[in-house]
Amino acid sequence: MTNNELKNLPEILIKISESIDQLISIDIPCRGVIRTLYRAAREKSNVPLTLDAAQALARSIKAGDPVFIATGWPDRPWISTQIGENDGPVGAAVLARAVHQAFGAVPIILIEQELVTAMESVIQAAGFKVLKPEEAIKAVGSKAPIHAASVLSFPTGLHEAAEVSTQLIQKYRPAAIISIEKGGMNEKGYIHSVRGKETTEHVAKIDLLMRDAKSSGILTIGIGDGGNEIGMGNIREEIQKRIPFGDRCNCPCGQGIVPVTETDLLVTATISNWGAYGIAACLAILMGKFEIFHDESIECGILQRCADAGLIDGVSGYVGKSVDGVPELVHASIVNILAEMVKKGLQISGKMDRDRGGWIYEEQ
Repeated sequence: MTNNELKNLPEILIKISESIDQLISIDIPCRGVIRTLYRAAREKSNVPLTLDAAQALARSIKAGDPVFIATGWPDRPWISTQIGENDGPVGAAVLARAVHQAFGAVPIILIEQELVTAMESVIQAAGFKVLKPEEAIKAVGSKAPIHAASVLSFPTGLHEAAEVSTQLIQKYRPAAIISIEKGGMNEKGYIHSVRGKETTEHVAKIDLLMRDAKSSGILTIGIGDGGNEIGMGNIREEIQKRIPFGDRCNCPCGQGIVPVTETDLLVTATISNWGAYGIAACLAILMGKFEIFHDESIECGILQRCADAGLIDGVSGYVGKSVDGVPELVHASIVNILAEMVKKGLQISGKMDRDRGGWIYEEQ
C-alpha cells in the first residue's frame, strides 16, 4: 500500500484490521512459529496484512472476473495420494464466498487431481453450485440467480504445469491468484512438509502459475502458517534463520523448506484458514457489507463437509472437524469474534462515511 493510499484510510480502520491480524495470529496450537512469520511479513507492509490484501483485491477485481484460488496439500503421500488435509480447502471456500459476495467474482479453485472431488464437496458447503469454468462465468449474467464456482485439477509435473499455467492465464485472464496452504519449491525445486520431509512429486506446481501471473501483472497473494508455503519467499531469509528446517531439511537436497516463489502480498496466520477469514473480514468492512463474511453455521458446515469428504486434520491425522489439532469449537469462536469486529467496523464506517459506501481507496 502506498503512502498516498495510507493517508486516505481512517485510523479506526487500521486499528480494527490490526486487531484482526492479532486474532488470527494467536498461537493456540503452540507451534512457536507464527510470531516470527508475522513479524517478518509485517515489516514489509505499512498496514496490517489482512487489510493490505483486502485493499489489493478491491482494487483488482470487477464483477464477473475469474479469481484463481490454489489450495490442497496431499498429506502422507508415501501412504496414499488420496490423503489430503483440511487446512487450506476450508479457507479457499471462505475466500471464494467472500470475493463472490464482494465483487461478483467467479472463483476457480485449483487443486491436485486426487483432491478435486473432496474440494467440490467443500465449496458446495459454502453455497456454490459447482460448474465448469465457462458455465460459472456465464452464471454471473443470469437473470435467475445462481452462484457458481469451479474446481480444476492442476498438474504435479513441471512440464505439464508450465503448459497448463500459460493456458489458464490466457484463457480466463484472472484478476487475482490466491494461494492458501500450498507447498512451494525451494531453490532446488523441492517441496517439503514443515517437518522437513520432501513431498515434491505429489504437490501441484502452483509456483509456475504464480510466476506467470506476476509477469502478466496479475495480483498474487500467498497465505501460509508454517514457512513452507508459496509466498514465504517474501521473508525467506528470516525463515532460514529462525524456523526449524528453514535452512536445512531432512532430504538430500539440503536447502531447507523455504520456497523461493514470492507473491505481491503475504498473509501469515496461526492456521492458514484463519488468514482467509481475516481477509474476508476486512473485505466486509471495506465494502460495507456484512454478508461478505461467513458465520458460525457456515464454518461448521464446511468443516463437516471436509470430514464427510475424508479430509484429515494435518496434525492429529484423524478425519474430523478439527484443523491443525485445534477443535471445531475454537474455529467457530474465531469466526464469531471476527464477526463482531466486522459489525463494529461497519457501525463506525456507517457513522463516518455513509455516503461513500465503504473505505475503498480510489486514485483521484
